[in-house]
Amino acid sequence: MSILEYQGTGGYSQYQTSNLPEVSDPESVYANMTRSDYDNYMRDYRGFEEMLLKARDDTSLIDKARRNAPKEAEKAKGIQARNLARYGGGGLSVAQQQEQGRAMQRGGMLSMAGNVNNARINQREVNQATMADLINIGQGINRNALGQMGDAASMAANRHMQYKSAKAQHSAQMTGMAGQLGSALLAAWMI
Repeated sequence: MSILEYQGTGGYSQYQTSNLPEVSDPESVYANMTRSDYDNYMRDYRGFEEMLLKARDDTSLIDKARRNAPKEAEKAKGIQARNLARYGGGGLSVAQQQEQGRAMQRGGMLSMAGNVNNARINQREVNQATMADLINIGQGINRNALGQMGDAASMAANRHMQYKSAKAQHSAQMTGMAGQLGSALLAAWMI
């Protein structure tokens, strides 16, 4: 047995299909359901959507890469200094040691640039995925609303056609009754 949860008076309750309440004003019930759904959306989801909208311009990954890059360069420099202290120059001349320091510095700068560029690429992918999710949410809501509007329009068209059909049937019945009444009067007059 299916369970419907909407009560129609603004609150939620559980009803089984066998004991649903009588609805005398379906438009009012539908308006209450729509208002309740909107209030729930504003209360439960709108804040999250606002947060996602702000997150589409997020730069936290890039900022973190910029902060971490100098730390990584310092670590590499410290490792090199400890290795020199521990193992000595290994027969390197002063010029070779200076070149080794410059190479370490260039490597640190290249590493920093590479990390920031990778962070930019990752940040753009995250931001685009967030935007795509927001678009999908919006399109889903739009599809749902359009579907409901289409259903409502179809039901209104059906009601209109049924009204026209009933009106034509009534007119035909009245014409038939007038014809029968006219025939009966003619028959009575001829007698």
